[in-house]
Amino acid sequence: MAAHPFSATTSTRSPEFDFFGSIRRRVLASVAATAGWLCLVLLYLAFWAAGFSLFQSIVVVVVSLLVLAAVLLGAWISFGLRFVGRWD
Repeated sequence: MAAHPFSATTSTRSPEFDFFGSIRRRVLASVAATAGWLCLVLLYLAFWAAGFSLFQSIVVVVVSLLVLAAVLLGAWISFGLRFVGRWD
């Protein structure tokens, strides 16, 4: 049976359990993805939105936000599922 992830016998630097490294990667990916999304939305609104109506431009921004949310939720849910049942 594996040791509890927060017990004194399990190091956070071990290959078996890298809690803080995993969080760090997800936080950095979340910040980078959000900054990238904001840059792409600003570029879209500045250069490519001229041919669309206001409603169509709003739909493009909202759909891109939903895609960003789905990608980030997938990353964070995969992290959270590692700890299901370990809090007994």
